[in-house]
Amino acid sequence: MRKCLKLILLFGLIATLIVGCTTQNNQNDTAGQSQNEGNVEEEKELEKIVISEMRGESWLPVYVAEMLGYFEDEGLDPEFVVYKDGPIAFQGMHAGDSQFCMLSTEPVLRAYDEGLESTIILPTVRSKQYMFATNSEITSIEELKGKAIFGGMPGSAPYSFVAAALEEAGLTVNDVEWINMEYGAALAALEQGTVAGAYFDGIYINKLKDINANILINTMDSETHKAIYGTEFYESQMVVVTKKFAEENPETVQKFVNAVMRAIKWQNEHTDEEIAEVVAPMFEGKDMVEIISILRDSLSTDGNYSREGFEAIERFCLEQGIISEPVGYDNIIDMTFVNNAKKALNMD
Repeated sequence: MRKCLKLILLFGLIATLIVGCTTQNNQNDTAGQSQNEGNVEEEKELEKIVISEMRGESWLPVYVAEMLGYFEDEGLDPEFVVYKDGPIAFQGMHAGDSQFCMLSTEPVLRAYDEGLESTIILPTVRSKQYMFATNSEITSIEELKGKAIFGGMPGSAPYSFVAAALEEAGLTVNDVEWINMEYGAALAALEQGTVAGAYFDGIYINKLKDINANILINTMDSETHKAIYGTEFYESQMVVVTKKFAEENPETVQKFVNAVMRAIKWQNEHTDEEIAEVVAPMFEGKDMVEIISILRDSLSTDGNYSREGFEAIERFCLEQGIISEPVGYDNIIDMTFVNNAKKALNMD
């Protein structure tokens, strides 16, 4: 009898253990499943955005924000789509291909003048960093008459810059032959004699010196900048959205600006070498330490688009016939998002 009782108790204990283990496993499975579902749900919470761009160093803080994960921290999942030139990227945004666009202000003012409304939400530079250079045999803009030059596509900011230089020298856009090429091909074209003169971003200054080019205009020189634009400010390179998108999706715009302003603050607190290391994967084959050291003084440190700078751009556009009448700062620039981000980041 006792033997039977012991067997009954033993079987009972085994059954209890089996049930307990099964329950625990089920609880673990349920917890694991809930966690996995939570992770999937968390991933789904990221909002997809598309940024049309040209992959230019002047928009450095946007790339810093991407590489440091600041967009993801704001709940955004950005996709960068690279176009040949700013106006094409801008047209793509207005066609619905993207929500954000990185380009220069001049084409945006032209579009506004033609009835296409946009909202500039954030500048990434504080001044212009454009240059115009010629081969070693040409020492003045006047000598370019009848020769081939490069200045970007018509309607772009570089094109307007070169057109203004020609006009200042007494020439018209019809007095030269405009060559169509990629911006990155201009240096080789100048060195090989394919063009006699070309627009260059400021980052090419050392390479131009290496090929003994004559840099006839360099707006990174503060005196030249002020002589051409009448001010030290010219926040041309910026990020823009359609006016409709800004009005209907202010939270998304704020998240984007929060991420980029956080990147600007990070830039301000780190060395050229540290910044270069972060963004290097997005600029393969380029010496980003050198480039950032060249650009550093022209980069925005506070995300502010000054009225003085805007008026200089607007005045330039009026003089060049890019727009027919003033656009007005408040009609196209909204610093609300930047100001909100600055308060949150204690950047005031």
